[in-house]
Amino acid sequence: MSRYETEEEQVDAIKAWWKKNGTSLLTSVLIFVVAFSGWRYWDNHNKVQAINASSMYEVMQLNMQQGTFGEVSREALKLMQEQPESPYASAAAMLLAKYSFSKGEFTDAQQHLEWVKEHAKDDVLQRTAMMRLARMLADQQQFDEAKTVMANVTASKLSPSEQGHFDYISGVISIAQNDQNAARDAFKSVVDNTGASKTLKGLAQIQLDDLPQ
Repeated sequence: MSRYETEEEQVDAIKAWWKKNGTSLLTSVLIFVVAFSGWRYWDNHNKVQAINASSMYEVMQLNMQQGTFGEVSREALKLMQEQPESPYASAAAMLLAKYSFSKGEFTDAQQHLEWVKEHAKDDVLQRTAMMRLARMLADQQQFDEAKTVMANVTASKLSPSEQGHFDYISGVISIAQNDQNAARDAFKSVVDNTGASKTLKGLAQIQLDDLPQ
């Protein structure tokens, strides 16, 4: 009999505890389940987004190589709008800039390169976009604007290859502004740069040879 009373006391104790703590326990469990489910959904969503962006960028590259980039240009813009933080969005913007430039749509090309400057998380991609923008502005004889863009490129952080492009563009701008001494120094830096490509060195040497001695 005493055992029955003991068990009944235990049941009463459990009932009392549940009445006091059951609601908060269920709430905590529910919050955990919802949070975990939400995290799983968000993680899977991000993975799917990244895979889709990667696949779309590969399609864009292929179309660019085949000269049919116009067919996927809307998808590039959509990728930039929907996933601006994605590295593929910045890469797509670079392709858009190249496509716009090839069509003579310089304003659009400039906007796409500036978009990369504002959104790209990769420093190398940012600097590449800025140097392409500076070269394009110089080609359009907008030399002051080109020099402003170049001034924003942190030369101390450039790789040897990037430094070669930086110096070459600086030389082009200097020639356009009739600063032959500055142009000579810039092109000579390219020629002496062991990290610059052979093609770029060759172009710099041609520019050097054309400068009056």
